[in-house]
Amino acid sequence: MKARKLIALSCLLVLVWSCSVEPPLHLRRPANLEVDLSTTVELDVMWQINWEALWEYRWDASVLGPLGYAEPTGMRLHTYALDEAYEPVSHQAYNFAGREGRMQVFAGYYNFLFHNNDSEAIQFTSESDLSDIFAYTRVISSKGLLASDIVLTLSQKASTKADGESDPSTDPVILQPDGLFSLFSREVWISDNLEDYEYIDGRYVYRVKGALQPSTFIYLIQMRLHNNNGRVVGSAGGAAITGMADRIDITNRRTSDKTVSVLMDVMINPAADPDLMGSRVVTFGIPGCDPYNPASVAAAPDVPHYLVLNVSYYNGTYRNIRIDITDKVRALPTGGVIDLELDVNDFPPPEDPQPGSGFQALVDDWEEEEAGYTIVQ
Repeated sequence: MKARKLIALSCLLVLVWSCSVEPPLHLRRPANLEVDLSTTVELDVMWQINWEALWEYRWDASVLGPLGYAEPTGMRLHTYALDEAYEPVSHQAYNFAGREGRMQVFAGYYNFLFHNNDSEAIQFTSESDLSDIFAYTRVISSKGLLASDIVLTLSQKASTKADGESDPSTDPVILQPDGLFSLFSREVWISDNLEDYEYIDGRYVYRVKGALQPSTFIYLIQMRLHNNNGRVVGSAGGAAITGMADRIDITNRRTSDKTVSVLMDVMINPAADPDLMGSRVVTFGIPGCDPYNPASVAAAPDVPHYLVLNVSYYNGTYRNIRIDITDKVRALPTGGVIDLELDVNDFPPPEDPQPGSGFQALVDDWEEEEAGYTIVQ
């Protein structure tokens, strides 16, 4: 199944000239130009070359939704008119149903920002008038959800004192974002000279070359259970990944330094493989970097990432374990498959005797905690 493919959107600006517009474009005066935006979608670019070889969990897309990115259904174009120093002096936004629309611009230099506008979860804000647009999702404020076992474990375990005691974390917990794609084209010249354009079917066409790339990043986490023997039957409380960015600036694709934890569901398919758990989470990526720039990723703040996993057992009991996945997340700044090997002997059901050979987990680190949890319908 080719579900885990990236979506690339190439953009085309079409300048439509009418004889009724004055003054003529060839006089190099500012003129009101009519612009059509059309896009094409390509589904042949994968975000991780070897994902199909690594991902083993049988994902039922008809029940769980798409494993990879879904094709956007709507677009938004921001135009930033520039002065002589190429500084933004005005901002306009245009929404398009589907991938075609029409707008008005004058001749001159512009910055163009394209992104899809079909998300119900993602919101947008700007910290200045014209220089940035941040995408983010709301912090979870439901008292019932915040009382759940998985979130309490996040707040208790995210920071640890030197003496080994845990402090509550101030990191908020956010909802997962949807798939977000963006393209920022700088200093685009909209000419007043017809000779600068292609003439196609009665229209003068100017092409903006580029591709909308993901600004949210998908991690597929699968956990292979060793020595399970039917003891682990699923996850009632799901899981969360800690230390992720709370937002991204879609004008430069730099994530914020502020960290959050992101909740996710965990699935197990006993009929297909009772010893394999799978989870999908969409995030804004590693904090404090441009995920597409290896040097920027290397210089990102040293923030740990933990998978806090709720494990349900055959006898109705459960535990939360915390797994250090920092190196795995940092190796995949734009998302991909995180493959974990877990030994159930190291986190058996509470009624089972504890293993006497000490900590033998096959991942870097985990901690367990028994507590009550609340499931919000």
